[in-house]
Amino acid sequence: MMDDADVVIVGAGPAGATAAYHLARRGRRVILLDRSAFPRDKPCGDAVTRAGVRLLAEMGVLGDLGRTRPIGGLSVSLGPEGRRSTRDFDYGNDGYGIVVPRAVLDEAIVARAADAGADFRDRVRAVGLVRTEAGAVQGVEIAGGAGVLRAPVVVAADGGTSVLARRSVRAGRRNGRFGYAVRAYFDFKGAGGLDDLLRFVMPLADPATGARLPAYGWIFPMGPDRINIGVGVAERQPGVNLAEMFARFAAELRAGLPGFASARQVGPLRGAPLYTGFAPERSWAPGLLLAGDAAGMVNPATGEGISFALESGKIAAEIADARLAAGRTDDFSAYATRLARRFSGHLETGRHAAVRHRLAWRVLEDTFESDRPIFALVRRATLSPGLGLDPEAVAMTRDMRRCLHPGLGLGSQLVVAGEILADTVRRDWPFLARLHSMAADEHVFAPRPALFVLLAARCRDEDDGHGARSETPEAGTGSDHLIPLAASADLAAMALLAAASVDVHAAAGVHSGPNWGTTFAVLASDLLLARALALCATASPPLAAQVASAVEEACRGRVRELAAHRLSPPPAPRRWLELSSRSGLAALTAASCELGARAGGATEEVIAALGSYGRNIGLAVQLLEDDRRLSGGTDRLGRDALADLDEASPCPAFRLARAQLGARLEAVRPIDGDIRTRAGRAGELADLIGTTTALQQTRAWIRELVDEAEHLLERVPPGPAHSSLAAIARQVRRHTGNAGRPAAAGPAAATRVPARRAQP
Repeated sequence: MMDDADVVIVGAGPAGATAAYHLARRGRRVILLDRSAFPRDKPCGDAVTRAGVRLLAEMGVLGDLGRTRPIGGLSVSLGPEGRRSTRDFDYGNDGYGIVVPRAVLDEAIVARAADAGADFRDRVRAVGLVRTEAGAVQGVEIAGGAGVLRAPVVVAADGGTSVLARRSVRAGRRNGRFGYAVRAYFDFKGAGGLDDLLRFVMPLADPATGARLPAYGWIFPMGPDRINIGVGVAERQPGVNLAEMFARFAAELRAGLPGFASARQVGPLRGAPLYTGFAPERSWAPGLLLAGDAAGMVNPATGEGISFALESGKIAAEIADARLAAGRTDDFSAYATRLARRFSGHLETGRHAAVRHRLAWRVLEDTFESDRPIFALVRRATLSPGLGLDPEAVAMTRDMRRCLHPGLGLGSQLVVAGEILADTVRRDWPFLARLHSMAADEHVFAPRPALFVLLAARCRDEDDGHGARSETPEAGTGSDHLIPLAASADLAAMALLAAASVDVHAAAGVHSGPNWGTTFAVLASDLLLARALALCATASPPLAAQVASAVEEACRGRVRELAAHRLSPPPAPRRWLELSSRSGLAALTAASCELGARAGGATEEVIAALGSYGRNIGLAVQLLEDDRRLSGGTDRLGRDALADLDEASPCPAFRLARAQLGARLEAVRPIDGDIRTRAGRAGELADLIGTTTALQQTRAWIRELVDEAEHLLERVPPGPAHSSLAAIARQVRRHTGNAGRPAAAGPAAATRVPARRAQP
């Protein structure tokens, strides 16, 4: 029997319409179905993040949406009502988001798909799957006895309550949980004065009992006089009335948001279920792909799903096209692999998702005001995984990529090392897999330990004229074993970030009540270190002890820093620099260079030289991060100048500034009734630090460290790896002095205060 199409897509929302567009553009015969008459509205927050906007631009949709308000990031207010703290996560200069009604968005994407050649049929409801004798899906049944539509591939994009997903044998085991959200539009004359941010408030309380729930509210500006307001719960709460929760949230806004008391609700309160059971292995069956909400692709922390839907639709189209070309539509495991690599951590997986989500929620609440490394990373991974880095940090990474000799072929190896790292932690705490974006240049080509392992492994003289050689190469460290060795170094670095985040006061029993942050930091450091050692032992048993020794040295260095902080008088600046060189990134970079060199069979002289090179470059890069943070920008963890203000052992640059500023620093600390935003206070602190000699001294130290690193490379055999290491040193020097944003960043940030003053 002849097929009606190559692909039948059920559901014309963002996922389905995007899949239809990309398949039609590839010349595939596509039928796109939707049960509703178009255009139609959908209850939704209507927010499209920066990543989603890029996908819309790719399809040429942006110009079809009419006037939309650009969104510059998101803002999260967390804590009990009346005592909430707020943090902003800005997109920076690299893109923007939008808020657009689904009635407009979906119609625009469908129109583009139809223009590309897709056959769109609205008011057609698919109620079942057509199968081959072997059980593979080969089409859909249409409601009302209207027959069947046959195709070798079916894409189910029919929402969180997907009928087709439930009919599928493989994909139908939906072990995740359902949340629910409601929203309404408001005419609000003050909307134009709101910040260009997607604003979230969490957690919300049960209106009946006052108990705090894993629930959130949102305020999304849509234009000069309209906003989208809603509330959602990550998992259904027995006895909780969402309409009452919405009314309470709206009342809170009327009391606290200037001008909102006169806002008028437009249209009814509408709601929809949120399926958050994303599990890549259940995203396909023979002949069937699930996309968007049907695959559970909703962020449980914020309810965001449009951007995930757009991207999963595109990925589904790419995989379907490739499998059609190969004549193998019975196996879509490549789709599951792509989704796992791209979205695990954004979207929690598996039957323990609820437990893991509650852990992440408690850690977020307990550490929302902390800028210790692992907490800053978890905050970004959980609340703002799609946000980019400070432009200067991205620029340095792009420059770093150009430092690498193309003949070394490190790009693909670094990507694989990142995938190993993500897969290693994904089994236990999936959100940890997003602590770095493994597919992004910002991570792949960052000055991370894995990079130095792979480079140092290639710094081996081919003759025997450089003295006694280490075992050549170390047993079990051929080229096939270097990548897991590099991944183990990255895992060890993450373990150190977690260990450095432990609250020493809590560990000593000073903290009252459960301390979820410290508990998580200890557990995370233990888990990551255990995984690092296991990975290294598998790749090269003789080198596992060296990884353990490197972590021990870095931890001892951290302890020495904390002990020195209590000395009176405090150590001299040069002593602080020496202490920093024995902990953190400096210690790990040194160990990574030594690890790679030993694995590659270098001489002891070369191993020692590369270790010292790594220590100098690692410390220089750390100081460069400090410089970027303290001069008005953010570091690669997204932290600003305030990160050092309450740190038990702040960076050397901040210590220098603090010694010169004295009591003037107190003006930056928040006080009761303070209307300054965090960005404003960070700008004030950066301006204060700019009046001292701290940054000039830090930049002088960086140049000194780079000079010494270049001198050490004279002992390393020439070749592509040597030239790459030398280019990295030059790149660090080139970025010295350009680390922060312009001095006007502080005052500019402060100008945004009035619009944020009284928001919850």
